[in-house]
This record gives sequence, C-alpha cells and structure tokens, in this order.
Amino acid sequence: MANSTSMKQLRTERLRLRYFRDSDARAFVALAGDLAVARMTSDIPHPLDEASALPWLRRDADEARFAIEYRGDLVGGVGYFCRSSGAGELGFWLGRKHWGQGIATEASRAVVTHGFETGRLPAFSSSHFLDNPASERVLVKLGFTPCGQSSIWCEARRCMVPTMEYWLAGQPAEADQPGWRGLLNKVLRQRQRPSI
Repeated sequence: MANSTSMKQLRTERLRLRYFRDSDARAFVALAGDLAVARMTSDIPHPLDEASALPWLRRDADEARFAIEYRGDLVGGVGYFCRSSGAGELGFWLGRKHWGQGIATEASRAVVTHGFETGRLPAFSSSHFLDNPASERVLVKLGFTPCGQSSIWCEARRCMVPTMEYWLAGQPAEADQPGWRGLLNKVLRQRQRPSI
C-alpha cells in the first residue's frame, strides 16, 4: 500500500480529518465511551478509560486512522486497515450528539477517496451490525453493495454479533494508463461518483 498514511490530514467541506493524538484520549473516552457508540463498533471496549483508549489512538503501519473534527471539536473517528488481500477495511464511528448530520458519510467518503487515489487500494470492505441501520445508510450512500451476512466479535457487548458485509470495488486498472485513455477514464470515473 503505497503512501496510504503519508498524509497527516484530509479536509472536506465541513470536516478536518487528522491523525489521532494521545491528547485526544479524554475527548475520545467522552465520545466513544458511551455504550450507545461503543456497542456499534467491533473494537472499542466498554467501559472505556483514558489508559485503555491510548492504544486505540495509535495507528499501525497498515492503517489510515483519522480523528474527525467538526467546527474544531473531535466528534468521531474514521479510517481503514489493509487486509491481506490488499483491500481496505473501512470503519467509522461518531459521538452520539453528532449522529444524523451526514458527518459519517462525508468523512468516510474522504477516506475512501484517499484510499483509492493515494493508497492505491483495489477495493474496500466494510460491515455493520444488523441492529445499526445508520451505518448501513452510510455504506449504501458511498456505493458499497451488500455481499453476505456474518458475525463478528463486539468488544463492548463481549459477544459475537450478526453483521452485513459490504464491498466497494475500486476503479479499473485502465484508469491509471498514461495518455488520452487514462485521462478519459479518469474523467468518466469522476462523473460516476455518487454525490450526497
């Protein structure tokens, strides 16, 4: 995965996405420590304290993990890690008071675009717990298609939870061709991106 985490921040119309810092621990705990939030993620434990939040804030080399800032405040997280197949696994969460404002969709769209264009990922996978229709709506808006049901471990619930798995294919290799064909494919690809 070339350059997937070389950027320290991404910007959208309303958001700044930047790497998490240790100093985010208190705000992270206040947001993600809410059981309503943690229970919709696979890996955020509950209860959550600052000491247990620190490892979560530090990304691995095969990850692009961003804090979501809205109006200067930390409101959630978004990112991906690389699977052995080379595809990125997208994940996102928001503090409860920021639900329903399009923030997860906007942040996830920026990260997926970053993964395809900068990280050169061939595809993305993602999933949501079946009792989380809000995450389903985000994935559908981004163009992900369902590809089957499964169960994954939820750290906050301390059990396996049924999920719907999703897939988003990247752009065809010919879009990276030099010359007029590459340029044409790039223009066509941009026109096909869904807008929200």
